[in-house]
Amino acid sequence: MSNKLNLSAVERYSKAFAAKVCNDFFAEYSSITGKQILGLTSLQQVNMLTIKALFDKWQADTQRLRSPYFDFGASEVQQALKTFMNTVSQHISIKREHFEPLLVDSVGETLVLILEPQTFYKELMRDLPSFKFSQENIRPLTKYILINKDILPKIAEKLNGQEFVFANQAMTWLEETPLSAENPEKYLAQFAEIVPIPEELVPSKEAPKVAPESASFFDFVVPTTQSREEVQQPRYEPQPVIERVIETPPPVVERIVEPAPVYVEKPVEVAAPVVVPRPEPTPIYEQKVESLTPRINEAIAERIAPKEAEDIRLNEKLASDQKSVNDQAQSSKSVLDYHQNSRIEGITGAISLNQRFLFTNNLFGGNIQAFSHALEELELCKDFSEAKELILKKYVPRYMWDITGAEAEEFIDIVKRRFN
Repeated sequence: MSNKLNLSAVERYSKAFAAKVCNDFFAEYSSITGKQILGLTSLQQVNMLTIKALFDKWQADTQRLRSPYFDFGASEVQQALKTFMNTVSQHISIKREHFEPLLVDSVGETLVLILEPQTFYKELMRDLPSFKFSQENIRPLTKYILINKDILPKIAEKLNGQEFVFANQAMTWLEETPLSAENPEKYLAQFAEIVPIPEELVPSKEAPKVAPESASFFDFVVPTTQSREEVQQPRYEPQPVIERVIETPPPVVERIVEPAPVYVEKPVEVAAPVVVPRPEPTPIYEQKVESLTPRINEAIAERIAPKEAEDIRLNEKLASDQKSVNDQAQSSKSVLDYHQNSRIEGITGAISLNQRFLFTNNLFGGNIQAFSHALEELELCKDFSEAKELILKKYVPRYMWDITGAEAEEFIDIVKRRFN
C-alpha cells in the first residue's frame, strides 16, 4: 500500500463491513454456496474477488494432492484429477469462521482497486505464478476484475510479442503508464449503504490548483469585482514589513539563518536508531559470567595465603569455585535455549507489536493485510517442512526477501517454534 491510502482505515472498515454482511447472511444460513456468494452484496466486485480467493485455494488444494510416489503426469490421472476437482468446485459450502476472513480480504482489495488501482495491480502481479507476467497468466484474472478493468490489458500490450516478462518489469510498466481510473464516488456510495465510509477513505474533493511548469501565472488569475481602492490596499500593507527587515541589523539575520542546518540534522540523528537494525544483545549467560568475574577475582585474592602448605588445598578450592561458575553459566544457557526454542501455540500470539511492525514493513512491503493473510496460511500448515516450503516458494520471491537478513531469520524462527 502506498502512503496516500490509510491502510489501517482500510483494514478496520473491511472487518466492519464483512462482519455486518456475515451477521445478516448467517442469521438465516449455516453455510454459504458459490451461487450465494455471487449475489451476496450489491458490490459485484466484492463478490467476484471472493470467488477468486476460492479459485486460488482450489488450485492450491489441487497441488497438494500430488505425490512424489505416483505418476501424476499420466493422462488418465490428469483426466481423473480434473474431473474430481471440477466436481468439488460445484459443491462449495463454507462455514462463517472460514468465509469471513475471505470476505475481509475481498473488501480490502476492492477498496484499493477503487482508490489506488496502481497498488492493486502491483499486488496482483506479485501473486502471478512463477512471478511471470504473461498473457497466459493474466487471462484467467481478467474475468474477476470489473472496476478499472482496462488497466491490465493496457499493460499486457507492452509484451509486444514476448512470451513473458518478470513481474517487476510489469510493475515498472505500470508506473510509467498513465492510468485513467474510474470515479470512486459511486462505488463508495454503494459501500456506505451497508456500512458508512470513514473520512480517512473519502477522497479529497478540493484538490489545490497547481500551475504546470510551462503555464503562465496569468492563466490562473481569477477576475474580481473589488473596487480599485480594495485591490490596491494589499500592496500598501507590506511596506512596514519591508522597512523592518531593512532596518534589522545583520546579526539578527544571521541568527535566523543559522538554526536551519541544526533543524535538518536533528531528525536524521533521531531516525537513525529506528532504521538501523538492532544490535544482537549479549546472551544472558555471558552477562552472568561477566558479572561474576570480578567476584571470582576477589575471592581468589582473599584466599591466597603465604603458607606453601595450603597451596594444593587452595587450588582445589578455586577449581571447585570455577566449576560452579561454569555450571551456572551452562545452566543459564540451557534455560535461555529452552525459552527461545520452546514450542508456541500460535504464530500470531508469539509476535510482539515491535516485531509486527518490522515484519510488515521489511518483509511484506508495508501491507498489513498480506502479513495477516500469510500468518493465517502458515497456521494451517501441518508441519514446519510445509510451512518452510510455503515461505520459500511464495513469500520470498513475491516480496524479494533477503533470506539471510535479521528480520527473515527471526520470522522463520518463530514459525519453526510453532511446529517444534
